Amino acid sequence: MKLEGEVNATLHVAHGLVSYVATRPDLSESEFQRFAAETVAIARNVRNVALAPDNVIRFVHPLAGNEAVVGLDYRANPVQWPSVERAIKERATVVAGPVDLVQGGQALIARTPIFVAAPEAGPQAERRFWGMAGVVVDIAGLFADAGIEPQNAGYEFAVRGADGSGADGDIIMGDGTLFQRDAITLPVILPSGSWQIAGLPVGGWKVDPFAIRLARVIGYGVSAVLAVLAFLLAISHQKARAMALHDALTGLPNRRLLEDRLLQLAALSDRTGFDFQVYFVDLNGFKPINDVYGHAVGDALLKEVGRRLKDETRKTDTVARVGGDEFVVLMPGVAAGPVAVGIADRFRNRVSEPVIIGDKPIAIQASVGWASYPSDAETVDDLMVLADKRMYRAKNNFAVQM
Repeated sequence: MKLEGEVNATLHVAHGLVSYVATRPDLSESEFQRFAAETVAIARNVRNVALAPDNVIRFVHPLAGNEAVVGLDYRANPVQWPSVERAIKERATVVAGPVDLVQGGQALIARTPIFVAAPEAGPQAERRFWGMAGVVVDIAGLFADAGIEPQNAGYEFAVRGADGSGADGDIIMGDGTLFQRDAITLPVILPSGSWQIAGLPVGGWKVDPFAIRLARVIGYGVSAVLAVLAFLLAISHQKARAMALHDALTGLPNRRLLEDRLLQLAALSDRTGFDFQVYFVDLNGFKPINDVYGHAVGDALLKEVGRRLKDETRKTDTVARVGGDEFVVLMPGVAAGPVAVGIADRFRNRVSEPVIIGDKPIAIQASVGWASYPSDAETVDDLMVLADKRMYRAKNNFAVQM
């Protein structure tokens, strides 16, 4: 659904700030202000961003009008600490709000914990807590971009689930009584938690009230049929959108979503010099596995490879399946050179560990090629081509060794 897409697209751009800090934990005020200004410029509904090393706010952009929050200790603030503590425990972004802003209007506050370590340290569990990144999102602008208003195109809409609490949460927008009427409801999945949205034609469904009651009692009637069809249509639309952006087998982002995130990071890099890497991971000899063990085993192996790559990356990274036995990992803010080579080796070694499926131990091998933006390529297309060429070079070297 469009609202879910707007929320996650906004937060994904903001995650660039987390990656930036994770690789520059000793950043200066000027470095923060420069990078934050570009982040806010790209993410149109982000009002301001803040960093809180050791849970004390030290950096905020824009500073004008927000001077009072500098020095705020989350641990001493009973209103904000619960969502901060939850984000740290879950190691995930927590969306709080809506909250009333001093300068007027309402906003969501997305808080993401930052964990830092040497890039070669491995999975996120090995990192130490650095502090929090806070992103204030204009909720009115977010809903407007998604086409969600109390009334729009002949429909009434309402959203509930303040602080990501789903159907049990308070009303965020619209008339809350919509949820007690014959509205269609759908979930809006957040990074941690959910909202629920309800939609109903203005004036209700165009049927006689007696027919509605009758349909509820005896299980049939035009009103029930229309409501079920509308509900199934809405569910189908939501599933179709998810399928358009994610791989049906592994649930990972697909090529379309990967390219969208690549373009966002490239735009950020062009403004700030912020670098990122792509890693092409391809399985060697996957077809014989399908031929010998069958496609069900092959599918299970692909799911396991996706899981392993997810285990070896951060929450701000993207692991995508782009076709067949090919995966691409997008990592913002990782230094090129020996560090990138080390990460490629780590991916290859982890994926190449034997897989146990049922009672079958299956040996697999992987080839990895990588490229860095902007040092290796000036466009996203050139970056992908170069990483792909390096991966096939590694694959050919593997074949020669065999």
